[in-house]
Amino acid sequence: MIRSKQLVQNLSRRNVLAGLTATALTACTSRTKTPVLTLPKGAGDPLARIRLSANAGRAEWAQHLHRNGLGRGPSVLALSGGGEDGAFGAGALAGWSATGQRPDFDIVTGVSTGALIAPFAFLGPEFDADLRRVFTGHDADDIMKFKPLHVLFSDALYDTTPLANLIAEFTPPSFMRAVAKRHTAGARLFVVTSDLDRAQASVWDMGEIAKSGQYDLFRAIMRASAALPGMFSPVELRYSLDDVTYSETHIDGGVHMQFLAVPEYAFLSPDRKISGGEMYLLINNTLDPAPVAVSRSALGISQQALTTTGRATAQAGVAATQMFARANGVDLSVASIDAGAGIVYDASERFSAPYMIALYQHGLARGKDHTLWSK
Repeated sequence: MIRSKQLVQNLSRRNVLAGLTATALTACTSRTKTPVLTLPKGAGDPLARIRLSANAGRAEWAQHLHRNGLGRGPSVLALSGGGEDGAFGAGALAGWSATGQRPDFDIVTGVSTGALIAPFAFLGPEFDADLRRVFTGHDADDIMKFKPLHVLFSDALYDTTPLANLIAEFTPPSFMRAVAKRHTAGARLFVVTSDLDRAQASVWDMGEIAKSGQYDLFRAIMRASAALPGMFSPVELRYSLDDVTYSETHIDGGVHMQFLAVPEYAFLSPDRKISGGEMYLLINNTLDPAPVAVSRSALGISQQALTTTGRATAQAGVAATQMFARANGVDLSVASIDAGAGIVYDASERFSAPYMIALYQHGLARGKDHTLWSK
C-alpha cells in the first residue's frame, strides 16, 4: 500500500535534493555494510569467480560466458539506469510478455534501476507481477528515508534501508534458487556497480553468486548498483581472506555506463564469428526529450545537467552498439520512453507513485501493441 509522505520529506526534497546530489559530502559516514563473505584462498583477485572489470579482456569474460549456449548467437537484454523511470521498463516487459513473443534471454544485464529489474527479467514473464508491484505499489517512503539531522555530516541525503527491505522481500531463497537454476542451465545475469575506491566499474556474475548461496551479497549488489551518489548511501561489500577482512565501497553503476551491452566476446568464439544473435536495449529514459523550461537556480540547473549527462551517455552507448550490431550481423532493437507521451516529471518529487504508475502503463501499452522496439 502506498503511504503518504511526511511534510518534512516533501520540503526537504524540494529544497535540497537535486543540488546536493552533485556535492561531495564528507565527515561522518553511514555506509551500508553487508555480512563478511568468506572466500577460498587463491592468487589474484579473490572475487574473480563472481565478478570482473567492465574493461576485462577475452580470457576474463570467457570464464563467465557459457559458450555452449551461444552457438546460434545469443539473445541479450540490456536494461539501463534511470531511477524511477525504471517503471517504464517494468511495464514494457509485461506488455511484451502479453504478446507471447518475449524471448528466453541467454544474457540479461542491468545497471542502476536496471539492476533492480534484471533478476526478474532473467527469470521470465512469471515474475512480471512482482515487477509491477515493486514499481507501482511503492513510492519514495518505501525506498528511502531522509536524514534531516545528518545531511551536512553524512555520505548521502537518504538512508536506503527501506530499499534493502524491499529487495529482500521480493528475492526470497526460492527466488535465488531459481536464478541459480537458470545459471546452471547456461543463462547469464550481470549487474554493474561502480567501485568508489578504485574508480572503475565492476560487473557481477549474479547467477554464480546465487549458486554459491551468497544471498546477502546478491541483494547488496542490487542495492549498490542503484545507490545514486550523494543521494543514497554507498554500500560496503566486505569479504574475508586468509584471516583478513577486506571491504570495497560501491555505488551506482550508472556513474560509469547507462547500460551494459555485453562485449563482442559473447558473439565471438576463439576461431570464428558466431552467426547472428539478437540484442534488446531497454532504455529507462527519453533519448530524444522535448524542450523543457529549466529553473535558473543552482538546484534547477544542477538537476538538468545531471539528467542531460545521463541521456548523453545513453545516446553514445546506443550509437556504439548500433555500429557493433551492423558489423557483426546482430539484430538490434532499442526501446525508450516516448517524449510525446505527456508524462510530466517533477524533479522535486523523486519516486512519485503517480509518475511511476503512468510510466508503467506507458511501457505496458507499447509492449502490448507492438510499438515498443525500433531498429
